[in-house]
Amino acid sequence: MKQEFIEKSPYPQPSPKMKVHQVLNGLEEDVDFLPGTSIRVWYTYLPTSYPMHWHSCMEIIEGVHSYYNCETGDGAFTVSPGDILLIPGGVVHNLTPGPRCNGWVYLFETQWMEQIPSFQNLSPIPAHPLLISQQGNPLLYMDISGWLSRMRNDYFSENEARELVFNASVLRLMEQLALHGSDTGMRAKERLDKRHIHEAMFQQVIDYIDQNFSKDLTLDDISRQFNLSNAYFSRLFSKYVQEPFSDYLTHRRLREAESLLADPALSITDVALRCGYGSLSSFSRVFLAQKNCTPSQFRRNCVRLHRGTLYPDRKNSTE
Repeated sequence: MKQEFIEKSPYPQPSPKMKVHQVLNGLEEDVDFLPGTSIRVWYTYLPTSYPMHWHSCMEIIEGVHSYYNCETGDGAFTVSPGDILLIPGGVVHNLTPGPRCNGWVYLFETQWMEQIPSFQNLSPIPAHPLLISQQGNPLLYMDISGWLSRMRNDYFSENEARELVFNASVLRLMEQLALHGSDTGMRAKERLDKRHIHEAMFQQVIDYIDQNFSKDLTLDDISRQFNLSNAYFSRLFSKYVQEPFSDYLTHRRLREAESLLADPALSITDVALRCGYGSLSSFSRVFLAQKNCTPSQFRRNCVRLHRGTLYPDRKNSTE
């Protein structure tokens, strides 16, 4: 999928006091976390290059538009759109954006996890930078990108417990790294069926559709939300949800329409708009094709069915 460059961040930081530019003490970066927390997420849009530096927290870079070049003691990495680069705390590195580059950057402390005994046994934090791509390791990519999506949604939410839920996702992300990093985990991953994939990512997709079906939602919108190309997302959606994206969206909208049509206080035009249709004619055409009746006929059947119990004194509204 071709991504468009965004010239300013559509995601303002939750606190206006947070710095935009890097602050270094020698090589050590003074990370400006969200006040009162040890987490930070931002969507990059400035053509800023970061010289060699290090910090104690883990850094994750997720490419969206153009690319990032990153140099470390372990070699050089190019983070292309759809790639994810994990840089463990304490690793000296730089970061240089390509022309008109956008991407996500996540910073979070991991020391608190060391107090969890099972975490110590898993040792999920990589010792060296790790580049994850859709083509190179699609299962791991889907797991990690799914948890990153949840982390940034929690970060930019109004939830006062955002750090708690953010770190809960961090733990699940680390769990996936541990599974993929062991021989036993790799064999287990090879045996995972579509239910695991659904749990890892497509439950989030379904939740997202449920929350946004009333909008002008397109395949491009939702694939961008989950950082996948249109073709790749469409193929996976059909495989794991068992129907094409467009069919699922239509069925979800019409399920809501059936519920709203039972209330004669709403005009059929209102129902159409609430269900994501831009016009009454397009709504009626889709409804007739799927339900073998018009919205008005469906409403009349509902009124007859519930006459004397629901809305006994109200007249049927018209389109």
